[in-house]
Amino acid sequence: MPEIAALLLGGNIVILPTETSYGLGCDATNQQAVDRIFAIKNRPSNNPLLIIVPDTATAKKYLVWNNLINELARNYWPGPLTIVGQYKGSDSAQGVAAKDNTIAIRVPADPWLKELCQKVGRPIIATSANISGTGDVYDARVVEGQFTGREHIPDAIVDAGTLPYNPPTTIVSATEGELKILRQGALVVEKIKKKKNWLQYFFIIAVAIAASIAIVYFWRAAVIDIENNTRLVISFFEPRYERGAKNPLKTVKGLYLTAYSAGSVAKINEIIDLIRRTELNAVVIDIKDYSGLILYDSQLSLVNELGTKDDRLGDVRALINKLHDNRIYVIARQTIFQDPVLAEKKPEWAIKKKSGGVWRDKKGLAWVDPTRKEVWEYNLAVAKEAIKFGFDEINFDYVRFPSDGNMSEVVYTVGDSKKYEIMGEFYRFMSRRLSAEPVWLSLDLFGFVMEKNGEDDMNIGQRLADTVENADYVCPMMYPSHYPAGHLGLANPAEYPALVFENGFEKGMPKVEGHRAKVRPWLQAFNLGAVYDAEKIRAQIAVAEKYSSAGWLLWNASNRYTDAGLNK
Repeated sequence: MPEIAALLLGGNIVILPTETSYGLGCDATNQQAVDRIFAIKNRPSNNPLLIIVPDTATAKKYLVWNNLINELARNYWPGPLTIVGQYKGSDSAQGVAAKDNTIAIRVPADPWLKELCQKVGRPIIATSANISGTGDVYDARVVEGQFTGREHIPDAIVDAGTLPYNPPTTIVSATEGELKILRQGALVVEKIKKKKNWLQYFFIIAVAIAASIAIVYFWRAAVIDIENNTRLVISFFEPRYERGAKNPLKTVKGLYLTAYSAGSVAKINEIIDLIRRTELNAVVIDIKDYSGLILYDSQLSLVNELGTKDDRLGDVRALINKLHDNRIYVIARQTIFQDPVLAEKKPEWAIKKKSGGVWRDKKGLAWVDPTRKEVWEYNLAVAKEAIKFGFDEINFDYVRFPSDGNMSEVVYTVGDSKKYEIMGEFYRFMSRRLSAEPVWLSLDLFGFVMEKNGEDDMNIGQRLADTVENADYVCPMMYPSHYPAGHLGLANPAEYPALVFENGFEKGMPKVEGHRAKVRPWLQAFNLGAVYDAEKIRAQIAVAEKYSSAGWLLWNASNRYTDAGLNK
């Protein structure tokens, strides 16, 4: 039960055994999850979804209560009666309340469902687990089969075997004190065409109760099989993934791994275990890091000619297959213009200094010149080779001019162009040349891009405006510890991750809306400026998920990760 509740709270779509047939369940306050149910069922957007809550007291938070609803609830809840009334809540997602501001709600009689509602602590969508227009499904294998391989699929199924056949719930409208039968189901509720005095009304209710005692008895008794079924099994749907096609996963929750970590069997098993226990579903693996070394056994002629590789990953294809077997989305991280190895091997491609020779930053690292098309082609070749291994996404980092060191010594070769124009041209080049490849493309950017406007490229060539049509995801590195003292009036921004993220997203998201790119930020998962415990990690996640459905990535250079701050 706790695992199922955690799945629902984590935004997952779960097929659940209900009092009648199998149903699709999700957190009714999670807009992304509700939207997915509409897509999974191929359900018209104007056909709202019903919700279940644990008790009448909770129902009163969502329904405008009147005398008729009170009598129906008193006589039929918990039970197979769905009541449609005026909606007075505010936290449900769009698609729950109808255009006339009514909502359909039920208090289930099944103790198992009731307990699940209590553990989730939020209303749960409980619509039939079928494609719209088809019949209800009572067998777990059948319901699983109808979704397998489709473009839009649930995340998991709670397998209770074959459910006993029960009629669907009765649905009544009880707005403005008038009872209307919308669907006659398990309960027999007499239709009232006009108002009657209360004596007549109670007589009708009494007759209805007497007429449906047998149905209710057998309906409730059958549900006990679900409650007492100790063989409930939770299994997960595989996203429809075909080699040569883009991975359909859209919400990525990942963490960064060096090539050493990814190439270690013990470490990768540790990470897989962490992912299984949490909401994580992705890893970012270095294929070319800050050193400029190609970190797998590249067969590119120029790489071998220059000696710019160091095989740390081993069998990359086997590694990716292992991760895919565990339903893990795999991103290849590739640094671009900070490339000391290539700069030393091909000094004519390097950024020069005014006094002569190759320029180096404050760490002594050389950079290649972002204006050199040879550098672009070299990195394109690396990306295309990596794609053949089966990576789901290519993530380009250090897509900028240098920022640290003796900048007065740098010789720029941009001519009459601005730095952001050079970078924009590079983004377009990669986007065009990789457009036919079965991968997604993402770009790592400074966190401040979310707040900058106009031609302000921070003197490194990075602007959000130049990326939004040239990548699938932009990944601002919004580490609170990297914002200067005084930012937002904070002496130490690292202590206030929610404020830093809220400010960045509020300013940056309008620049992305309506464009190709989605925002998927890097989150701080390391101690700098403050101890980044569960509370601070979760604070970043909460704001990121408030503004974007694309997910987030955890960065810890030492690859020391725990489940702190992560949902189960």
